[in-house]
Amino acid sequence: MGLLSETQIRAAKPGPKEYLLNDGDNLYLRVRATGKAWIYRYMRHGKPVKLGMGPYPGVTLAQARIKANEANCLRANGQDPKDVRGREEELARTARLQTFELMARAWHKSATKDRHWSDAYSHRIIRHLELHVFPWVGDKPIDTILPTEIVSCLHRPKERGNLETAQRIREVIQHIYQYAVDLGTLEPAKNFVNRYTGGLPSPRGRHYAAITDPAQLGQLMRDIRNYHGNFITCCALRLAPMLFQRPGQIRFADWEDINLEVELWRCPPEKMKMREWQKRDSRTPAHIVPLPRQALEILEELHSLTGPTGPVFRSMSRRSETSRYISENTINVALRTMGYDTKEQITGHGFRATARTMIREHLGWDPDVIERHLAHTSDEELGSSYDRAEFIAQRKTMVQQWANFLDELEAGKLPQPDSKVLQFIREKPRSAFRLRA
Repeated sequence: MGLLSETQIRAAKPGPKEYLLNDGDNLYLRVRATGKAWIYRYMRHGKPVKLGMGPYPGVTLAQARIKANEANCLRANGQDPKDVRGREEELARTARLQTFELMARAWHKSATKDRHWSDAYSHRIIRHLELHVFPWVGDKPIDTILPTEIVSCLHRPKERGNLETAQRIREVIQHIYQYAVDLGTLEPAKNFVNRYTGGLPSPRGRHYAAITDPAQLGQLMRDIRNYHGNFITCCALRLAPMLFQRPGQIRFADWEDINLEVELWRCPPEKMKMREWQKRDSRTPAHIVPLPRQALEILEELHSLTGPTGPVFRSMSRRSETSRYISENTINVALRTMGYDTKEQITGHGFRATARTMIREHLGWDPDVIERHLAHTSDEELGSSYDRAEFIAQRKTMVQQWANFLDELEAGKLPQPDSKVLQFIREKPRSAFRLRA
């Protein structure tokens, strides 16, 4: 028989602090200024534990007593009421994620947060699923989907020529199935998705189009010099091969990050190509780009138009905060206007490969110095952790030599190869070689 009555419960008024009214059998009514609620109290491993039984009057006195009696029965059978409730809540939560689409969206939300994905990348991942997977298996319980159904989802984009998309979708599905296993919704034995699912061939890597022939590069530099487009576009186009930074870095450059006196351009981590957690880490250093004399002359001309603050390459047609920089396609559109195929000949990103190849081959610079200027990190284990050299002095000399080399190519002065090497290359192959005695 309980100790409380409905009259006592209704008459209980909140005080300056919360207090408990004992109904017996470990059941209490907690009275607060915010309302009344039922609490089940017991000891576990010598420590008091409180288990909520619901708010009053939503849970009546009779219902609260039934819940308390059930908790007492569990303890009598050696079970902990709090652990039992935790398992029930977990089962209820996973039951709500039974379909593939619900499971996929739950995984996507968790991965976006845990892996610090950018908004663009996160959107691209869920869009792949919405287009290529959800229409066919999205409404099916994940443990009833047949392997052939997943394979069909992978083969559709592959047969349309989008092999890389199919590969990415398979990787995402792998993560979703493992997520379902980790939640306990899917038995490990039913996780059939792996890197061989669908029998997809590895996609062929395709490099950005780039020019590595001095004569062709000289012609391109002359074409850039004679290009009569928008002045801001012309400046960006002339600086791209000279500085050979990523197009996004050039596009989002701000005057606040450029010091014409010390001849340096500072690229903050948030404007660099790196993982989101690195961009947010206060310890990640900015990428410093030394500026050659020719680049300084271009920037000084541009300063009077777009300076002294804000975007260096300001969009003159769009003035909103999100679109005040030139378009990501500006440089490639200019190259196509000049008659270049940006898929086969040269692209804005390809200037990096052009510089990387020709600085090494014709100017003889150490790869470590070039790689640092490209903002590439070491792939060796712990390499980027211990090697933090910036090579500022060396890179200042290197970029000035490179800018001078571009001027020479533009003027038609080409590097002359060794005559003996050139003769050997042009010789017809012999049917046999005779070794010297």
